[in-house]
Amino acid sequence: MYKNIASIPSDSKIIQLNENDLRNITYFDTNVDIHENEMKRFSNMYDKNIAEQFKNMQNNIMSKEIPILTKLLMESSFEMGYESLAEKYFNQLSLEYGIIADTVLQNIYLQNMYDNQYLLKHLLFIVGNLPASRRYNLEIIPLAGISNPDIEIQDLSVKCLESWEDKRHLPTLIGLYERTDVEWFKEYINDVIEELNEG
Repeated sequence: MYKNIASIPSDSKIIQLNENDLRNITYFDTNVDIHENEMKRFSNMYDKNIAEQFKNMQNNIMSKEIPILTKLLMESSFEMGYESLAEKYFNQLSLEYGIIADTVLQNIYLQNMYDNQYLLKHLLFIVGNLPASRRYNLEIIPLAGISNPDIEIQDLSVKCLESWEDKRHLPTLIGLYERTDVEWFKEYINDVIEELNEG
Protein backbone atom coordinates (compact mmCIF):
# COMPACT_ATOMS: atom_id res chain seq x y z
CA MET A 1 0.00 0.00 0.00
CA TYR A 2 2.81 2.45 0.89
CA LYS A 3 5.43 1.18 -1.62
CA ASN A 4 5.44 4.32 -3.73
CA ILE A 5 5.43 6.93 -0.92
CA ALA A 6 8.73 8.82 -1.05
CA SER A 7 8.62 10.04 2.57
CA ILE A 8 9.15 6.56 4.00
CA PRO A 9 12.88 5.82 4.45
CA SER A 10 14.21 2.93 2.35
CA ASP A 11 15.33 0.99 5.44
CA SER A 12 11.91 1.21 7.14
CA LYS A 13 9.82 -1.87 7.62
CA ILE A 14 6.10 -1.61 7.03
CA ILE A 15 4.13 -3.57 9.58
CA GLN A 16 0.74 -4.82 8.56
CA LEU A 17 -1.66 -5.58 11.35
CA ASN A 18 -4.14 -8.36 11.09
CA GLU A 19 -6.86 -9.67 13.36
CA ASN A 20 -4.50 -12.11 15.10
CA ASP A 21 -2.30 -9.24 16.35
CA LEU A 22 -5.21 -7.80 18.36
CA ARG A 23 -6.29 -10.91 20.22
CA ASN A 24 -4.64 -9.92 23.51
CA ILE A 25 -5.44 -6.20 23.54
CA THR A 26 -7.58 -5.27 26.54
CA TYR A 27 -10.25 -3.33 24.68
CA PHE A 28 -10.38 -5.52 21.51
CA ASP A 29 -13.85 -6.91 22.13
CA THR A 30 -16.33 -4.06 21.79
CA ASN A 31 -19.53 -5.98 21.16
CA VAL A 32 -22.60 -5.85 23.40
CA ASP A 33 -21.40 -8.87 25.39
CA ILE A 34 -18.13 -7.23 26.41
CA HIS A 35 -18.86 -7.72 30.14
CA GLU A 36 -19.27 -11.46 29.71
CA ASN A 37 -15.74 -11.86 28.38
CA GLU A 38 -12.61 -12.04 30.50
CA MET A 39 -10.45 -8.94 30.04
CA LYS A 40 -6.92 -9.01 31.40
CA ARG A 41 -6.91 -5.48 32.78
CA PHE A 42 -10.12 -5.80 34.78
CA SER A 43 -10.11 -9.50 35.68
CA ASN A 44 -9.60 -8.65 39.37
CA MET A 45 -12.88 -6.73 39.44
CA TYR A 46 -15.13 -9.49 38.16
CA ASP A 47 -15.66 -11.19 41.49
CA LYS A 48 -16.57 -8.04 43.38
CA ASN A 49 -18.14 -4.77 42.37
CA ILE A 50 -15.72 -1.80 42.62
CA ALA A 51 -18.21 0.25 44.66
CA GLU A 52 -18.46 -2.59 47.15
CA GLN A 53 -14.65 -2.80 47.32
CA PHE A 54 -14.45 0.92 48.10
CA LYS A 55 -17.17 0.63 50.74
CA ASN A 56 -15.36 -2.25 52.45
CA MET A 57 -12.06 -0.37 52.37
CA GLN A 58 -13.73 2.74 53.83
CA ASN A 59 -15.38 0.71 56.60
CA ASN A 60 -12.05 -0.91 57.52
CA ILE A 61 -10.31 2.47 57.69
CA MET A 62 -13.11 3.99 59.77
CA SER A 63 -13.25 1.13 62.24
CA LYS A 64 -9.51 1.50 62.78
CA GLU A 65 -9.12 5.30 62.71
CA ILE A 66 -12.27 6.60 64.46
CA PRO A 67 -11.22 5.28 67.92
CA ILE A 68 -7.66 6.62 67.51
CA LEU A 69 -8.69 10.11 66.41
CA THR A 70 -11.51 10.24 69.00
CA LYS A 71 -8.99 9.48 71.76
CA LEU A 72 -6.60 12.16 70.47
CA LEU A 73 -9.42 14.72 70.27
CA MET A 74 -10.33 13.93 73.87
CA GLU A 75 -6.86 13.78 75.38
CA SER A 76 -4.72 16.34 73.53
CA SER A 77 -5.05 20.03 74.27
CA PHE A 78 -5.78 22.62 71.59
CA GLU A 79 -4.89 26.27 71.50
CA MET A 80 -5.08 29.03 68.90
CA GLY A 81 -1.87 29.27 66.87
CA TYR A 82 -0.70 25.73 67.69
CA GLU A 83 -1.26 22.46 65.86
CA SER A 84 -2.60 19.86 68.29
CA LEU A 85 -1.69 16.16 68.16
CA ALA A 86 -5.22 15.42 66.91
CA GLU A 87 -4.86 18.00 64.13
CA LYS A 88 -1.49 16.53 63.08
CA TYR A 89 -2.99 13.06 63.03
CA PHE A 90 -6.00 14.19 60.97
CA ASN A 91 -3.67 15.90 58.46
CA GLN A 92 -1.72 12.65 58.20
CA LEU A 93 -4.96 10.73 57.59
CA SER A 94 -5.93 13.22 54.88
CA LEU A 95 -2.64 12.68 53.06
CA GLU A 96 -2.97 8.92 53.35
CA TYR A 97 -6.68 8.39 52.72
CA GLY A 98 -7.96 11.57 51.08
CA ILE A 99 -11.73 11.98 51.28
CA ILE A 100 -12.12 9.00 53.62
CA ALA A 101 -10.38 11.04 56.35
CA ASP A 102 -13.24 13.55 56.06
CA THR A 103 -15.74 10.73 56.59
CA VAL A 104 -13.83 9.71 59.73
CA LEU A 105 -14.16 13.24 61.12
CA GLN A 106 -17.84 13.51 60.15
CA ASN A 107 -18.62 10.25 61.92
CA ILE A 108 -16.80 11.35 65.07
CA TYR A 109 -18.88 14.53 65.07
CA LEU A 110 -22.15 12.60 64.62
CA GLN A 111 -21.27 10.09 67.35
CA ASN A 112 -20.52 12.88 69.86
CA MET A 113 -22.95 15.54 68.70
CA TYR A 114 -24.64 16.22 72.03
CA ASP A 115 -22.66 14.52 74.76
CA ASN A 116 -19.00 15.45 74.43
CA GLN A 117 -18.49 19.19 74.31
CA TYR A 118 -14.69 19.19 74.67
CA LEU A 119 -14.26 16.81 71.75
CA LEU A 120 -16.65 18.85 69.57
CA LYS A 121 -14.80 22.08 70.37
CA HIS A 122 -11.47 20.50 69.47
CA LEU A 123 -12.96 19.10 66.27
CA LEU A 124 -14.38 22.51 65.27
CA PHE A 125 -10.99 24.04 66.00
CA ILE A 126 -9.41 21.64 63.48
CA VAL A 127 -12.11 22.21 60.85
CA GLY A 128 -11.76 25.99 61.18
CA ASN A 129 -8.06 25.77 60.26
CA LEU A 130 -8.63 23.82 57.04
CA PRO A 131 -7.66 25.47 53.74
CA ALA A 132 -10.38 26.02 51.13
CA SER A 133 -9.31 22.97 49.12
CA ARG A 134 -9.94 20.61 52.05
CA ARG A 135 -13.04 21.94 53.77
CA TYR A 136 -15.82 21.24 51.25
CA ASN A 137 -16.84 17.85 52.70
CA LEU A 138 -16.65 19.14 56.28
CA GLU A 139 -18.79 22.28 56.05
CA ILE A 140 -21.63 20.27 57.59
CA ILE A 141 -19.77 20.25 60.94
CA PRO A 142 -19.86 24.00 61.71
CA LEU A 143 -23.30 24.29 60.10
CA ALA A 144 -24.57 21.61 62.50
CA GLY A 145 -22.61 23.22 65.35
CA ILE A 146 -24.61 26.43 64.96
CA SER A 147 -27.69 24.49 66.10
CA ASN A 148 -25.92 22.99 69.13
CA PRO A 149 -27.37 24.24 72.45
CA ASP A 150 -23.86 24.96 73.81
CA ILE A 151 -22.95 28.61 73.18
CA GLU A 152 -19.22 27.78 72.93
CA ILE A 153 -19.92 25.23 70.18
CA GLN A 154 -21.98 27.88 68.37
CA ASP A 155 -19.16 30.40 68.85
CA LEU A 156 -16.50 28.05 67.40
CA SER A 157 -18.85 27.25 64.51
CA VAL A 158 -19.14 30.96 63.69
CA LYS A 159 -15.34 31.25 63.95
CA CYS A 160 -15.05 28.51 61.29
CA LEU A 161 -17.35 30.41 58.95
CA GLU A 162 -15.52 33.65 59.67
CA SER A 163 -12.09 32.17 58.90
CA TRP A 164 -13.41 30.61 55.68
CA GLU A 165 -14.69 34.01 54.44
CA ASP A 166 -17.41 32.34 52.36
CA LYS A 167 -20.44 34.50 51.57
CA ARG A 168 -22.58 31.40 50.98
CA HIS A 169 -22.92 31.12 54.75
CA LEU A 170 -24.41 34.59 55.25
CA PRO A 171 -28.03 33.34 55.48
CA THR A 172 -27.00 30.85 58.21
CA LEU A 173 -25.26 33.60 60.19
CA ILE A 174 -28.19 35.97 59.79
CA GLY A 175 -30.55 33.24 61.05
CA LEU A 176 -28.33 32.65 64.09
CA TYR A 177 -28.12 36.40 64.76
CA GLU A 178 -31.92 36.62 64.83
CA ARG A 179 -32.26 33.59 67.16
CA THR A 180 -29.66 34.33 69.82
CA ASP A 181 -30.36 36.44 72.92
CA VAL A 182 -26.75 36.57 74.17
CA GLU A 183 -25.66 40.17 73.58
CA TRP A 184 -21.87 39.66 73.18
CA PHE A 185 -22.50 36.77 70.79
CA LYS A 186 -25.03 38.80 68.81
CA GLU A 187 -22.43 41.56 68.39
CA TYR A 188 -19.80 39.08 67.26
CA ILE A 189 -22.11 37.48 64.68
CA ASN A 190 -23.01 40.94 63.40
CA ASP A 191 -19.31 41.78 62.98
CA VAL A 192 -18.76 38.57 60.99
CA ILE A 193 -21.79 39.33 58.79
CA GLU A 194 -20.46 42.82 58.08
CA GLU A 195 -16.97 41.48 57.27
CA LEU A 196 -18.39 38.96 54.81
CA ASN A 197 -20.59 41.58 53.18
CA GLU A 198 -17.59 43.88 52.70
CA GLY A 199 -15.33 41.13 51.35
